[in-house]
Amino acid sequence: MNKTMIKRLKTAGEYQKKAILALLPERTAGHLDVIGNEMKQMVAEMLPGSCKKEKAPEAEQTGNVKKVSID
Repeated sequence: MNKTMIKRLKTAGEYQKKAILALLPERTAGHLDVIGNEMKQMVAEMLPGSCKKEKAPEAEQTGNVKKVSID
């Protein structure tokens, strides 16, 4: 995607958020802002752990392969 499309998608997302918040009571909007910030922090904490390159347990067992002929 090009930069203008990404910018337009972000703007559309902001409008969606504003529309949803307009439907809710003002007290609830404050709570949703706090929940949204907490979710962003949780994702930011999880990202570095998911980017580590670790071998899967299945990859270590490459010597135990059997050839099966299908007739």
